[in-house]
Parts: sequence; structure tokens; C-alpha cells
Amino acid sequence: MILVAFLSLLPANDFPQLPLFPGADKIVHICMYLGLAVLACWSMHAEIKRQWYYAVIFFAIGWGTMMEISQYLMHMGRSFELYDILANSIGALTGVSIYMILVQLNKQLIQKSRKQVVVKV
Repeated sequence: MILVAFLSLLPANDFPQLPLFPGADKIVHICMYLGLAVLACWSMHAEIKRQWYYAVIFFAIGWGTMMEISQYLMHMGRSFELYDILANSIGALTGVSIYMILVQLNKQLIQKSRKQVVVKV
């Protein structure tokens, strides 16, 4: 979370100017919030209480919105963009979805390995 805040609030002229395609920063936003959401779900063991998934989504979108408002208020070469909030939201939703899929796959692998142990005995 500290890394996301640092990268979100770092002045724009401190970033290297890479000649990428227009909107490439949105991919960075998606990846940052995807990672934030996956790590938040994992650290809170969201699979135990499914309500945590909603809490992570709400928190990540709120955090992203707060970062955008902070950029607007700081006047350090960063600007408020609704598309950044949208990208943050897509990243958070995708991250939670990926975590949920991985939890289901892990459960299936555990069940499969238990069945194989029973058959071998």
C-alpha cells in the first residue's frame, strides 16, 4: 500500500519519460491495484469470510480515489483523472476475481490429492 501511495503521489517529472502508447499509464494503474487487491485478500484470508472480498474492493477503489484527489490537491505536476479511478477499479475487481479463482483451484487440487491418497492406501 505504501508503494502504491508513493508511486501515485510522486511528482510527474520524477518519472522517466518513456515513449509508450497513449494510455499506457492506465495499464500501470490496473497492475498496481490488481496487486494491491490480491495481496489484501491473501493477507486477510478473504476466502474464510467472503465479506472480506467486498471490503477489499471497497477499500482499493476508495484508496485509488483518495490518491487521485491527493494528486489534484498537491499541485506537483500530477492531475486528477476519472479514467485513472476507472483503471484502479478495474485492477481491484480483477485482482479480487483472480484471487477467488486461485482459491477455488487450490481447493480442487487439495481435494484431488486427498482422493489420490485414499486410492493408494
